[in-house]
Amino acid sequence: MLVLTMFDDAEIVSAALAAGAAGFVLKDAPCEEIIQACRAVAAGEGWLDPAVTPQVLAVYRTGIARAGPPSAPASLSPREREVLALIGEGATNPEIALRLAIAEGTVKAHVGAIFTKLGLRDRAAAVIFALRNGLDGGT
Repeated sequence: MLVLTMFDDAEIVSAALAAGAAGFVLKDAPCEEIIQACRAVAAGEGWLDPAVTPQVLAVYRTGIARAGPPSAPASLSPREREVLALIGEGATNPEIALRLAIAEGTVKAHVGAIFTKLGLRDRAAAVIFALRNGLDGGT
């Protein structure tokens, strides 16, 4: 499910993600971004509008601060942890490829392995997992 809305309130974003939304995009986003979001969600990936990413991070960091970040699962390789941390920061596959100096196809392979190892269904779940486990680079 992709949520397309004009509201960027943190509570609305959190509620949509908690309800199982795989993507969240604002109506004032450029048309190409809305199309990318639709394609990403249709392909089983997640999408967060860059305008709401800081709010999502703030909400989940608050929860992490209360609970304390658990350690990352031992099943992830160091590179998979790096990729998951960048997903937690809201980076797209092309951005991750650029930052880690690897091919976008390699990023996709790592994302698939992360989803399989952690039992995640989409990118939005990976963002939440990364945030809850202190893997977003901000904790």
